[in-house]
Amino acid sequence: LALLLDQLDQRFRYPEQVSSELGLAILGAVPAFRKNRAGELPSEQALQVTEAFRTIRLNLAHSYGAAGPVMLTVSSAGAGDGKSVVSANLALSFARAGYRTLLIDGDIRRGELHRMFGVDRRPGLLDYLTGEAKMEEIIRPTTQEGVWTIPCGARRHHGPELLGSAAMSDLMGMAKTRFNVIIVDSPPLSAGI
Repeated sequence: LALLLDQLDQRFRYPEQVSSELGLAILGAVPAFRKNRAGELPSEQALQVTEAFRTIRLNLAHSYGAAGPVMLTVSSAGAGDGKSVVSANLALSFARAGYRTLLIDGDIRRGELHRMFGVDRRPGLLDYLTGEAKMEEIIRPTTQEGVWTIPCGARRHHGPELLGSAAMSDLMGMAKTRFNVIIVDSPPLSAGI
């Protein structure tokens, strides 16, 4: 019965499934971690998490080589999976290695990166895409050296369409000339578009 259930289960449970069934390379794995009652990550777990992001950073930088800035989107299957935490920690890892890093909050419905980095949500990405703000207004330095962020901005009903607009392509083109790494924290796949 256990073998039958394993064969019928379509979820990904093992790294080999990603490599063999999807044909994707695994650049690294972030261990699951739990904070203690004080809300802190135990030091041993913190070191493991830091090392995991360092490994992912090195593999990403190596895979891009001299092809230009590292550009990637971080997503997940559902809300609450930790994609914003992964995006933020990956940005910090690149910045600590000396890369000028831009973190874009593309999760236009539930974006939280502005809270993580202590910047105002507006003006932000959607404000720029609608023409209500200039690029200089939306790119914000953070307290972390080498990391800049673009918050999600004001919530809009037609936000998903704006993410595929020519203005978004222009923004990414300008960002490629100013930053070594561009990370987009996207909406979870279960959110629709």
